[in-house]
Amino acid sequence: ISRPALAAQFLQAARRREASAGVDVQEGGWGEGEEADEVRLRWAFGEAKRLLAANAAAQQALQDQMAAGASVGGSVLLLEERLKGRWGSV
Repeated sequence: ISRPALAAQFLQAARRREASAGVDVQEGGWGEGEEADEVRLRWAFGEAKRLLAANAAAQQALQDQMAAGASVGGSVLLLEERLKGRWGSV
């Protein structure tokens, strides 16, 4: 991510949206505050890094296809084929 602060801003916006929609923000730990958000964000960035490393070949194929001007549908098909069997039914 070129701007990691965006993730924290997204989390804060999600919390405000949940609160304004009448959702109990305490459920699921949403009301825990910035320290808990920091832990969530560290976990999310680590998980994203792990997933990208585990799927580097699919990511590179997708980048190449997108650079060549592939359609969204073609990109989805590529990912479905590359990831088939990795997460159940894709």
